[in-house]
Amino acid sequence: MQYPFSSSIKHFVSPKQWSSMHIAKELEIKTGKAIIHFEKGDYSGSEFNPPSHIVDAVTNAIKDGYIRYDPGAGLNELRQAIATEMTKCGRQTILDEVLVTAGAKHALQMSLLSFLEQGDEIIFPNPGYPPDEVWARFAGVTIKHVPLTKDTWQIDIEKLNDLISSHTKLIIINTPQRPNGHLIENIDELAKFLQKYPNIIIISDEIFSHITYDDKCHKSISSIPEMKDRTIVIDTFSKTYAMTGFRIGWLVAPKPIIDKLSIFLQESITNVASFIQKAAYEAMIGPQQWVEDKRILLQKKRDRIVNELNSIPGFQCNKPHGTFYCFPNITKTGMNSQELTNYLMENAHVAVVAGTAFGSQGEGYIRLTFALPDDEIDEGIRRIKEYMTLKQTQIQNQ
Repeated sequence: MQYPFSSSIKHFVSPKQWSSMHIAKELEIKTGKAIIHFEKGDYSGSEFNPPSHIVDAVTNAIKDGYIRYDPGAGLNELRQAIATEMTKCGRQTILDEVLVTAGAKHALQMSLLSFLEQGDEIIFPNPGYPPDEVWARFAGVTIKHVPLTKDTWQIDIEKLNDLISSHTKLIIINTPQRPNGHLIENIDELAKFLQKYPNIIIISDEIFSHITYDDKCHKSISSIPEMKDRTIVIDTFSKTYAMTGFRIGWLVAPKPIIDKLSIFLQESITNVASFIQKAAYEAMIGPQQWVEDKRILLQKKRDRIVNELNSIPGFQCNKPHGTFYCFPNITKTGMNSQELTNYLMENAHVAVVAGTAFGSQGEGYIRLTFALPDDEIDEGIRRIKEYMTLKQTQIQNQ
């Protein structure tokens, strides 16, 4: 039967960055061989289990009756904790400027659909996170991409200026960045430039705000006074507290925006489960040493994988200053991003993500997650090195 789907979802396809994960699962079932999963944007292994006080908060909240509908912007105690956190980060925030969401994607979906309409233009970074573009396409707007400077992965303000028109309504920024792991270093310069365009709203994706390395500090563009009233900040508990499966995040924006998005949330999902909100609240007010210990652990894993990647023929990898991703340049392998991704999957049984899954500027790169047990990192690198050495030998003998 031909189902009469709306033309507004004709662009719905499985996210490219997940294709490696689906292929890896199928290959494991078909061959019975274990795949090393560098492709997942998630934590793996018991060393990243959330602290017990967060897990206990879920069961305690259920026992205490937090199991009913509770339509609204979120539990007030959680919203206040988020407001306090944002204030510490430099943006003076009150409870009424906070909305609790079902993850960062949900926050972005509501933001895009609440602002965009046909005739508008939106600017995304390239490389960026293409699933963020789904709802912009749904709204029928023109999508433009500002190319980040390769290897340093910074926003080229001159190129951004060239893309802005009278129809530009939203600009998306992301720091620390997916997929490359770098921070936007010129936030102040960017904010100063954007003051030329006072009617453009900025959506700032800051989901890795608490995962930075080498004494680098995350800075929210919303902390700059001139940008406070025109920036929507999106963050999540997934990366900071390894609560990826809990599906809870938050959005901070001026109260008029929160009021509208709160209605959107109530009309779509009613509310984020209250017992999950209680767990998020305990995460924020409870001991934070685990967060710091995890950051230190991730930095060690970053150093481990980057050093080893740089020993592989054809690979060159800069150290990312944030996230749990690295984004090595593989142009000297003689293969493009997708070819190398396929080669590693089929031969080495190692799953990575082609850089082109994140935009055209990702060509010549692959993304690897290093939030894995050390033995899996080591085995994955060993396999990659073995098969890349073999490939280089084959090329030389041709």
